[in-house]
Amino acid sequence: MGSVEKVVGSDIVIIWLDDHIGQTNNCTGLKEEFQSNTTNIYLFHDVDQCIKFVQSIENKKLFCIIQGKHAKTMIPHIEKKSNSPVVYIFCFNTLALSEWAQNYDCILAGGIYDHDKDLLARLTKDLADYAAIKAQEYNFKRQACVEWAENLTKNAKRFRTEQCTLTFSTDPTDDNKETTCEQPE
Repeated sequence: MGSVEKVVGSDIVIIWLDDHIGQTNNCTGLKEEFQSNTTNIYLFHDVDQCIKFVQSIENKKLFCIIQGKHAKTMIPHIEKKSNSPVVYIFCFNTLALSEWAQNYDCILAGGIYDHDKDLLARLTKDLADYAAIKAQEYNFKRQACVEWAENLTKNAKRFRTEQCTLTFSTDPTDDNKETTCEQPE
């Protein structure tokens, strides 16, 4: 990934919990497709390890892909830990979880999917939207820094060019010897 991801993508974490996909040698082509979006993807097949990982995350935007059978266990941990997480439920029977999922904003933000390509398309779109928001934030911060630097430069020039009105003692032992500050050239 390029330098853009290092800046914008550094505050995101993608977690994928799935009994089958989370294992190293399974679905390598599918994982490569998802990893083409970011290097910040963490795969799990063990719920307890995933919960521990979620609990260790600080100040990151979470995008989570959760196998349907683990959704009810994981969602409370994800919601407690992250501000506005996005959760995608990946399962064969989307109807089985749809009514329950309506109670969770994080799932409403992501969705429930039964096809990997649909999930990949949605995750990619959501990451693009998030990157656009971060770009606007960085642009605003950049503009604020530019304005501040310009202000500081103006002040520095003004301080250098203004006539100094202070007097100071040139001989610390003689209070009568005072000299005015001279304007620098």
